[in-house]
Amino acid sequence: MSVEKIVEKILSDARAEAQRLVEGARAQAAQIREQAQLEAQRQREAILSSAQQEAQSRRAARLAEARAAARNAVLEAKRQVLARVFEQVAERLATMPAQEYKSWLLRLLVKSSETGDEEVILSPGDRQTLGETLVREANAQLAQHGKKGALRLSLETRNFERGFVLKGRNSEINVTLAALLRRAQEELEIAVAQMLFGGSDGR
Repeated sequence: MSVEKIVEKILSDARAEAQRLVEGARAQAAQIREQAQLEAQRQREAILSSAQQEAQSRRAARLAEARAAARNAVLEAKRQVLARVFEQVAERLATMPAQEYKSWLLRLLVKSSETGDEEVILSPGDRQTLGETLVREANAQLAQHGKKGALRLSLETRNFERGFVLKGRNSEINVTLAALLRRAQEELEIAVAQMLFGGSDGR
């Protein structure tokens, strides 16, 4: 299974978290956008009033400046809301309760395994608290799906917050939380922008 396919599967989890947060962000986004548009309108009117008294060339330049100021104000408001949404998504995933985290990890492990006999590299904390149980349950689920259930818990650990690295004979798949969020961010930015604003043209 390619990294792209793995990330696509994982995006559904991140999208679900984003969707829950989007509802609360809508009202905030609308308020920020309204304030930005009101300020932009005030600036535009002031510039237009002044521009009417100037030469035609100067007036055109000021009009363009007013339009740019309005567009930039709305775009900046959108960027601020999106940044807050992503921070909350990352925090939500990073602070899942223990049982929910284990279920999430198990689901990712089963989905990510290509051969069913890779090594599973965890963080020191996860290896100690979840390692043997996690691998055993993942192997059972792989076997139920007709796959080789021979994952092995690696003696190696690595310093990452959450997730795992799946080490095959000739490759590694990074399924840590940081890597997943990093890979998914571009798609999530587009998806959340559409949910919040219905587009991102700055109007």
